[in-house]
Amino acid sequence: MNPVIIFCKTLAIGGAEKQALTLAKLLSDKGEDVLLVNWCGNIIDPRNSKFINDNSIHYIGLQGNGISKFRKFLKIIENRRSAIILSYLTLANVISGLTKLFCRDIISIGGIRTEKLPFYKFLFEKLAHNYLNDATVFNNYSAKDKFERRGFKSGKIFVIHNATRVYKEGEKEDRGKDKIIISVSRFVKPKDFTTALYSIKEVIEAGRGENLRYYIVGYGPLEDYIRSLIVFLDLKKHVEILIKPENIPEILHHSDIYLSTSLFEGLSNSIMEAMSAGLPVIGTDVGDNRYLIEDGYNGFIVPCMDVQVITDRILYLLNNEEIRKEYGTNSREKIEKEFSETELMKHYYELFTRLGIYKKEIV
Repeated sequence: MNPVIIFCKTLAIGGAEKQALTLAKLLSDKGEDVLLVNWCGNIIDPRNSKFINDNSIHYIGLQGNGISKFRKFLKIIENRRSAIILSYLTLANVISGLTKLFCRDIISIGGIRTEKLPFYKFLFEKLAHNYLNDATVFNNYSAKDKFERRGFKSGKIFVIHNATRVYKEGEKEDRGKDKIIISVSRFVKPKDFTTALYSIKEVIEAGRGENLRYYIVGYGPLEDYIRSLIVFLDLKKHVEILIKPENIPEILHHSDIYLSTSLFEGLSNSIMEAMSAGLPVIGTDVGDNRYLIEDGYNGFIVPCMDVQVITDRILYLLNNEEIRKEYGTNSREKIEKEFSETELMKHYYELFTRLGIYKKEIV
């Protein structure tokens, strides 16, 4: 296959950035000529930088003003004779599409990862999808359906679910009677930590407060609000905030229940990682959560902002150890079968074949 550019706005910590890095590694492992380009070259998390170095991924971080960076980007395409650009998120999707005005033979594939966008971003995405890029990869069917109804050309939309590494299974740490509920996400309004904390409060008041811990893992602008709500609800003994820990897979592995109270999603990387760690999941009915969570099989789908239902599901799992373990095993097996890195690569090569840029047998 001709040289590929994977193009991101930044390489900060985030779901899009993680999937871009994963795809760069997997394509490189397949022997493809891959270059990872970061539009904001000065914004790269040290952990992502380490991932790039550890996996010998070819990388360029652009510097300068917008015009100079665009010129450098065009020069990179010309020098490498790149044929494919895979971009992530609005700015990168638009810039990727604009390169086609100067590089007629380039195939540009945008990427959309959420079912809800601010109005101005939606307009830019619609312009890029309908008139600039050759295709757009959505990571969830919920967004595909909603965007099609709002005028996105359906024939150019392809859905490829995220993938996550299936971590080596091991024994759960014996913590006696301790039970750990965990959420991992950015601290922003759409993640609705208000509902999560009120649900934990209800669980405690129902008599399950002893030895119960709730870990809130991540970072973001609502950190102070979350801390103040913890104090207001008198949850300081039960809730711990962990800011950008480097051992999230380990923390997940030693937890018991994963909780997601999001108001909207695409396909949640955090839920997938929790499933890979063998956790039962309680998640709201948003985005493509129903593709991940089978109600009564590996967890529960719950309504948004419904403290009572969420509380009931948490109590059910806390009170039923065997069910909790069974659901956790089912979570892990579902990731292995449906959301592995092998599945991700198969779907991308199918896309490349559909677009006429890959003609080998798909393996």
